Amino acid sequence: MRKLRRFLILSPEERRLTIEALLLPPGISASFRLFGVPRTQAWIRGWAVSGKNLSAPVDHDSLITVARRSQGRAKRATGVLGPCLVRSLTLWAMLLRRGVETDLRIGFRKRDGKIEGHAWLEYHRQPINEAESEVSTYSIYDRPVRFDLWLRQKDRKPAL
Repeated sequence: MRKLRRFLILSPEERRLTIEALLLPPGISASFRLFGVPRTQAWIRGWAVSGKNLSAPVDHDSLITVARRSQGRAKRATGVLGPCLVRSLTLWAMLLRRGVETDLRIGFRKRDGKIEGHAWLEYHRQPINEAESEVSTYSIYDRPVRFDLWLRQKDRKPAL
């Protein structure tokens, strides 16, 4: 009951963000398994762009903070939020839907003889959902990850 009361005192935008933070991760995870990453990315972009700028203009830095808090609320409510790629794509979609363009970054490192990968978002080249100290331990792919490559490749005609 206490969680419901806390949810109801949030602003309407914070409630929407919290609901998105609860619903997107399971959808993204299932879509990864069923359709693969490129198609999932295309689906997420379509969803985000369809509602782009529905909310009133707001300071991007404060919106990023509110969206991250919403993800934290969702994690506390469910106990899970998914792997780093799912968390990052969820936040990316929530922000894009409100007109905030961010870059998905992928990094790799070798630890104990194993290669590890990690995903996070950057806004103006600053990590927003991961600590700078953590990000610095990864070798970062030199460019932001391009979304919707599957759509672009699908539309290409074979060379004759």
